[in-house]
Amino acid sequence: MIKQISAALCSLVLILSLTDTTTAQDSDFRMYVTTSGTLELDQGWLTAMTNVGTRIDIPVPMYIIDHPRGLIVFDTGMSVDVVPDNGAEYWGPVSQAFTPTMTRDQGIDEQLQRIGKSVSDVQFVIHSHFHLDHAGNISMFPNATHVVQKAELKNAWWPEQFQRAAYVLDDYKNTRNFNFMEITGDLDLFGDGSIEIIDTKGHTQGHQSLIVRLPNTGTVILAADAAYMPENLQGTIPGIVWNVEAAMDAIERMKMIRDRENGEIWLGHSMEQFQTRRLLPEYYD
Repeated sequence: MIKQISAALCSLVLILSLTDTTTAQDSDFRMYVTTSGTLELDQGWLTAMTNVGTRIDIPVPMYIIDHPRGLIVFDTGMSVDVVPDNGAEYWGPVSQAFTPTMTRDQGIDEQLQRIGKSVSDVQFVIHSHFHLDHAGNISMFPNATHVVQKAELKNAWWPEQFQRAAYVLDDYKNTRNFNFMEITGDLDLFGDGSIEIIDTKGHTQGHQSLIVRLPNTGTVILAADAAYMPENLQGTIPGIVWNVEAAMDAIERMKMIRDRENGEIWLGHSMEQFQTRRLLPEYYD
């Protein structure tokens, strides 16, 4: 009888200790939202056949996720090399269609410093894709593990002719010896559902979005360029796509996950939505 009571007490202590550990981990799991500046462009690039000819400013979001299993950056934004002349030299003629406005302190390295971190602290960089406004500062992270769809890597190094303008080879030409985790399809990064990469090809051959399941905020789907604007969720085709059918399937997939988990889709370039976000150093947990 005494042995049974003792065993029960040990089990209770173990359960309580596990509960305490989970609580500590939850308190250390947070997501920061920031931006590498803005892009001025024709809205028609984002909402096909809608508001074509209207120039708008859009945010270029980046996300820093402080997870108990490692520090994560989702997208590194526009290269700091666009700062001096709004991309005229570094991006060349494409800067006339997509005109960046960025200050040096908006670089991902300095944004990390604002929360007491450095680029060397980052364990994983997850890339939605390699376009010029998403992977511009990949070279700042030589020691991280870079998680990207294999199809995206192939396309970035040798893009289809009609897709070439949005890829800037100088962004990643020196990364061939980086540690790339080349994936095909979905990936539960830590095996616990907290950080899940989902295949949302359509915008590019290897586009991926990120699901972050936060303890208090709940499910957040970081769409990146799988959905730029609210109109895309309502059936308007995104303006820049590799494959229209795949792009619309990706949007429907994100909406299904959002509805199933009572979550939110955070759009890739909606200024209206972005202005409602708590920005770094504030965070979501």
